[in-house]
Amino acid sequence: MLVFVTVGSTKFDALVQATISEPVLSALYTKGFVRVVLQRGNSDLDLDGSASNGDSLSISKAGVDIDTWRFKPSIQDEIERADLVISHAGSGTILDVLRSGKPLVVVPNATLMDNHQEELALQLDSLGHLKATSVDDLPSTIASFDRNVLVPFPAFDGCRFRRVVDEMLSLCQIALVLFSMKDVTPASIDGDLKAYEDQHVHAVYDQIATHFSSTRYKPWPIIAKFISDLPSGWIGLDSGTGNGKYLPLPADRPASVLTIGFDRSRSLLLIARNAGGSDGPPREVVWGDILDNGWRAGAFVSSHTDLLTSVLREQFQDYAISIATIHHLASYERRKLAVQRLLQCVSPVHGRILIYVWAVEQDELSKRVIPTDGSTEDSPSGKDVFVPWVMPQQSVPPNQSTKQPTKDALTVEGPVYRRYYHMFEKGELTRLTCEAAQGIGLVVGPPNEGKRGIEIIQDAWERSNYFVELRCWKA
Repeated sequence: MLVFVTVGSTKFDALVQATISEPVLSALYTKGFVRVVLQRGNSDLDLDGSASNGDSLSISKAGVDIDTWRFKPSIQDEIERADLVISHAGSGTILDVLRSGKPLVVVPNATLMDNHQEELALQLDSLGHLKATSVDDLPSTIASFDRNVLVPFPAFDGCRFRRVVDEMLSLCQIALVLFSMKDVTPASIDGDLKAYEDQHVHAVYDQIATHFSSTRYKPWPIIAKFISDLPSGWIGLDSGTGNGKYLPLPADRPASVLTIGFDRSRSLLLIARNAGGSDGPPREVVWGDILDNGWRAGAFVSSHTDLLTSVLREQFQDYAISIATIHHLASYERRKLAVQRLLQCVSPVHGRILIYVWAVEQDELSKRVIPTDGSTEDSPSGKDVFVPWVMPQQSVPPNQSTKQPTKDALTVEGPVYRRYYHMFEKGELTRLTCEAAQGIGLVVGPPNEGKRGIEIIQDAWERSNYFVELRCWKA
């Protein structure tokens, strides 16, 4: 049997390398697959420690013949010949495979931030049309894969479509309204800011917590590396922890650092308590507002019984991360205060901080189009917008009065929730950070004798996000 693996036009090194790995090939061979066709796009191919950049290559490994190439004008013939397709989460490829009636395993690219393709894969998995998995879990997914349990993807039925339109015009009108609500739209901020955030941020996340968490399970690489580089014994804060996906890190040294999760959403904190698996230790989480001064100065500093004085305690670094949180605050001053709270809770000597926010400048893989006519409430920089969250689809009988069979039920969108975001423009996060530090008497720049301050270690854009990494110092 033949398996076709495709990564499209993007760079997905992890899936390419996993495909030619011993665990995946052994799992495929055990299932009866003896040939793999691998379309690797712009991805690198590492064969036994040596890179191969050629367009086409044929090798044999673990009893499986592997043909790999970069691009062809069309992959439809490969899909038709395959007994199994393993694909990235591109919507076009997914629909082509499902319409061809081929069994499909989808592996979303975890390096894509706020990945809507991943949400599509998980939704289709929940409907039984395909199996969604991760690169790490691909061998076990193949080993347990049973094509017979998949639900056939429905073919387009023109007659049924016309009947549904005639009978359910009002439902179609509602669907059109919901479709328009999927767009990113400008947000107008007025009234009490805290009440505004309660309505457009906190209440929304409490409603979507379970569904939101199911799409946010893979740590972003730069953040994972930041935590992995911390020395053992450090204590830190994840301000706006959400479902707590960073609390179990570092993955290569479990429990070597302690990260405490902090969030306003009780629903998400209940999930964060078991981040990393219910069979592991419960995580330390705290409910509260990121703008409250809930921690004493330098609270997140490691300590030992033989180092009790404040002078010695300051020699031990600690850290805080704020990932996709500050952009939910509805004014410049509130965003600045959030940065100051992070600066105040870490060691003044060597404390480290990492902050991520969404960017106006979205990459080519993002589904979001940021409106250009939006304006901020109190700053010429960035855009205030509503970003929709569409809940899972629901089945609705086409006509309750006629008692028609369930098979004729319509699948319609679930509720759509609009979340407030301040989308940051280039340089805005850096300016905010500098002004926040200066506002509490810190110097921004290299260490200066007799002063306290912060140094910006990294300041960059990555996959539709801006981030800064800070290091505190006291000279």
